[in-house]
Amino acid sequence: MSVINIKTKLQKSKIGKIIIKIYHYGYAVPVSKFYLLRYFLLKNNKIFRELKKNKFYSDDDVFMALGELNKSLCRFGDGEITWICQNSKGYFGQENSELLSKRLKEIITSSHKDVLIGIPNFFDEMKGYSKVRQNARNVHLSKYAKKWMELTSRENTKYADSLITRVYFGRKNVNHEKMFSKWKKIWESREVIIIEGSATLFGVGNDLLEKASSVQRIIAPAENAFSEYENILKAARKFPKNTLFLIALGPTATVLAYDLALLGFQAIDIGHLDVEYEWFRSGKELNKQIPVKGKYVNEAGGMPNDTLDSKTMSKYFNEIIAII
Repeated sequence: MSVINIKTKLQKSKIGKIIIKIYHYGYAVPVSKFYLLRYFLLKNNKIFRELKKNKFYSDDDVFMALGELNKSLCRFGDGEITWICQNSKGYFGQENSELLSKRLKEIITSSHKDVLIGIPNFFDEMKGYSKVRQNARNVHLSKYAKKWMELTSRENTKYADSLITRVYFGRKNVNHEKMFSKWKKIWESREVIIIEGSATLFGVGNDLLEKASSVQRIIAPAENAFSEYENILKAARKFPKNTLFLIALGPTATVLAYDLALLGFQAIDIGHLDVEYEWFRSGKELNKQIPVKGKYVNEAGGMPNDTLDSKTMSKYFNEIIAII
């Protein structure tokens, strides 16, 4: 039985949830503290010095490229690195896959003129982020800094900051409202196709997409979406070339945005932007990721118990044009 299936099965019972909690505090937390210590012992070595040389476009330049030049965006984060290494522990419910690993490695080293490659701008001090976000970065880099160096650190290469979709949680000294406004400007008066998991509900119940001229949706599996990749791509490529695709589908979004760009579409791996917007709208200063009403949030335990109202859900169902 896979890690994903074990976790899913455990979450369905009270005893299973207790086992998950014991695992978290008895194993995962102590291991994280070990990797935090390891990071501080290694952070001045050659690998980390090389990673700090990575060059990034400013967020304003990225917004200009997306909004005025119709560039596509493929983002890489800590999850994508684990899938490249084929040792992911079920994040997004996505199984490890040799083909997924191969495609992600192909894309992160791509220099296609119509595609921005996003990697996290977190190799230096991360001054604009909370201690929680910094510690998560430290744990990750203590394990994967060498892999990041192997895949990036190329001369004459500049990256978008993949954290550009992480507008709110753990961000400090940022004009959140201005950042969200810049995102909304990207799809203003555009015909938008959302490709998302079956419980994502990107932009549902808020005004994130209200400036789009139209919104339609292709619904893919909420978990392990890459197993249906060819069917998802086949459904997407039927649309006119002026379509803007916003894709919220874990690592599958990274690959799909790239392949659609090669076919002449504009596609943005939009990630958790809608969840970040919901957290922003709550008006709360969060010290941990929390559930969002009616929406799947993998970082907050998956699907909450409460649902959105019938009028909102009716509008959402009317926007669905394909289910994979």
